[in-house]
Amino acid sequence: MARPSRYQIMELYKDEIINAFVSQNKSIFTENDLKDILYEYQFEWKLPSSTEAPDLFHFLFKKKEMDYVDIEFPKRTFTRYLFRKSPNELDPLKVALSLVGNSYLSHYTAAFVHNLTDNIVKTIYVNRELSPKLPTIGNELTQEKIDKAFSKEMRASKNIATFNNRKICLLESKFTGGQGIIKVNNVALTNVERTLIDVAVRPNYSGGIYEVLRIFMNAQGEASINKLYSLLKKLNFVYPYHQVIGFYLERAGYKESAIKLMERFPIEHKFYLTYAMKNKSFSERWNLYYPTELDSWLHNDSIF
Repeated sequence: MARPSRYQIMELYKDEIINAFVSQNKSIFTENDLKDILYEYQFEWKLPSSTEAPDLFHFLFKKKEMDYVDIEFPKRTFTRYLFRKSPNELDPLKVALSLVGNSYLSHYTAAFVHNLTDNIVKTIYVNRELSPKLPTIGNELTQEKIDKAFSKEMRASKNIATFNNRKICLLESKFTGGQGIIKVNNVALTNVERTLIDVAVRPNYSGGIYEVLRIFMNAQGEASINKLYSLLKKLNFVYPYHQVIGFYLERAGYKESAIKLMERFPIEHKFYLTYAMKNKSFSERWNLYYPTELDSWLHNDSIF
């Protein structure tokens, strides 16, 4: 009598296979997840050693228990296997976070989750930290370097894909040991204070400087500026972004006691609110160039 095929054996153990996936308490799986489940249960299900993860997927796919989606970035395509879900039923935020290990939502997306913007944010910003690097020796910050860097457009990630009519942008940031990262409803993202820092540092990932200012305004009563100050010290940026944050706090109408915390940092160099500005005004307090149009925007906004 011929030995049953792997698919015939899977048919015999169909309920056990489905229960194994149910017990994972999630809907989105990677190929490594399938391999791990197969490795754990292969002996119990009496499957031949030649059985591979694609075999398990094809069995569940034929049973309409599993689907898949390909998410195409410029240099890589991610395949995600969907247990008892179709692509249209999935939470795009969780799909985005499934693409890279130890990733979290950041910038404009985190601001949206924290209800710091009234806009519908259609780009999902997913960040992951790079490995720790040794300190760079002899790379002292100079005014010339600052002026040159901020005279150009901000470098923006092109690592972007589309899923369910939403863009997913994968970012990488310097190692911080997960400073300011929290979980809300099992979704990893920056806390309010880290979000304010990130949107100030990278306004192009946050709707632009006018929207960043609006986010700072909306964060009043939600953000602890003492906590923000402490976090900013730990992040230890090369550029003096405390001058940018102090400017936003001032223009957003925070209490003077909160604003003064940013003046505890040294204010030695002239700095810039954003990149490639054409018409510039200057804040003496923050030693900071900012777009002249921001003053009229604030005046007009205060009317309503």
